[in-house]
Amino acid sequence: MSEARERGRARKHHRQQTLLRLVEERALSTQGDLVRALRGAGFPATQATVSRDIVELGLLKVARDGMHAYASPAAAAGRGGIELLRRFCEDYPIEAAVAGSLVVLRSLPGTANALGAALDAARLPGVVGTLAGDDTVFVAAARERDTRGILERLGELGVLRKGKV
Repeated sequence: MSEARERGRARKHHRQQTLLRLVEERALSTQGDLVRALRGAGFPATQATVSRDIVELGLLKVARDGMHAYASPAAAAGRGGIELLRRFCEDYPIEAAVAGSLVVLRSLPGTANALGAALDAARLPGVVGTLAGDDTVFVAAARERDTRGILERLGELGVLRKGKV
């Protein structure tokens, strides 16, 4: 890997770590707030950069100080994970299908990481873990028969069932 590319990766990592620290310290509720906070910390951020960082870091909005503000998935897990998942399902269209012991969720491009983080924070019974791509999340069930309960719970949150894949 070239030295310039390595420096770029290091800057990105440093920016993202700073962003995580900022959302822990302050109630930042919009992407504009995140851009201003990063610029104040010395990073020349744009809305497009922040948007990519939100997805890559799996940042979620949580209730904080009477408003909804960004939080890391780890911080959000302690703040009512099922509510985070419910809010995500209300904000984005999600379709579900079963493939063996997997529940396959499809959402909008760029949202799967945040959806996977919300699912992990919700700690649904029968879910072993998640694997997120760009617009798809694989939800691994402990047993194939657990997929029905997972689908039912997701349906209660607004996820549409699309049959077997």
